[in-house]
Formats: sequence, C-alpha cells, structure tokens
Amino acid sequence: MFIRPSAFLLAAIACSPVFFGCGGKFLKAPTTAAKATTPKAEPAITAASALADAAKALAGTWRCSGSIYGADGAASPSTVTLNVSLGLDKAWLQTEFVVSSGKYKYNFNSYRTFDPSSSKWVNVIVDNLGGHAVSGSTDGIIWTGESSGPMGKMEIRDTETIVSPGEVNMFGQYSLDGRNWSTGYELSCKK
Repeated sequence: MFIRPSAFLLAAIACSPVFFGCGGKFLKAPTTAAKATTPKAEPAITAASALADAAKALAGTWRCSGSIYGADGAASPSTVTLNVSLGLDKAWLQTEFVVSSGKYKYNFNSYRTFDPSSSKWVNVIVDNLGGHAVSGSTDGIIWTGESSGPMGKMEIRDTETIVSPGEVNMFGQYSLDGRNWSTGYELSCKK
C-alpha cells in the first residue's frame, strides 16, 4: 500500500497535540505524566526503492506467446521477446518489446519510473510505427493513458499481472472514443 506523504503530513499536523488536536481545540503540549505517542508510518517509497523492487521482479529476458491484434480486430498468433533492465543511471526501467513471429511486426521501447511525490508510476513508449504513448499506474498492474500513432489518438489500458515469480500475463486494450474498447494484445510471458 502506498501512503502519500502529503496526506500523512496533513493528518499529522491536524491531529498534532501541539497545534489543535483532532477536535480542533488548542491543546497543551503533553506533560511527562501523559506522553504523546507518535503513530508509526510506513517508510516513504522512493523512486530508487520502487525501481529496485520492480527490477528484481522484472529484469531479464522474457519469452512471450499469445496474440497481437490488428486494427481490424484480427488476432495473429505471435511470439514476443521482452528485454527488461535498469537504464539511464538506474532512473528508469527500460523494456525492449520485439515481436519475433506473427503477422504484425510491432516493436517498442518503454521507459518506466516511479514518482514518489504522487505515488504513481509513469510509462513512456515509443514504437517502430512512429507512435508514442504515456500512461500511469498507482499499483503497477493497471496502466491507463493516451497514445498517438497511425490510428490517431486513443486511450489505452494495459494490465500486467505477475502470476508467479518468472511468469507475467499481459493484456492491452485501446479505445478510439473512450467508451468502446478493443484488444491490442494478450500475452503470457516467462523468464
């Protein structure tokens, strides 16, 4: 669970016995007879710790099989290779996505990082069709955002589920109108 530092600080200040307390009345500082206890908070998640944790689970070469879907909705059985590593001085998790077989030769590079100030992940993708996408996630599983490419601008929604160590299922969707969603890919990946 991520705790937003700003929310924690606001709660700590609002309920601080030195200021107003949770009832809104001015309270005296605690005496030695009645010592205040400080609530324990989870340590803040930093970009470095979040990226390190993600790299432990995801870094390496993955072999994926499943389907890539064309603009017409037709599925093409495909194999994909993912190469995941820390890059740019360990500030970003880099992924190279390469379709090895199948009708649609789609490739992209993605760059993912964690912003501790918003407790959100950010993902930036550039692809071999001249397209790009930016998406975000609060849990590292469901990613939502926008892309632009040969099909125009669209909303995107990707789900990445770690089934077990060394196994990830990936499901991607897109919408041209924000209401109707089409499948872009369905993959099962193993290290």
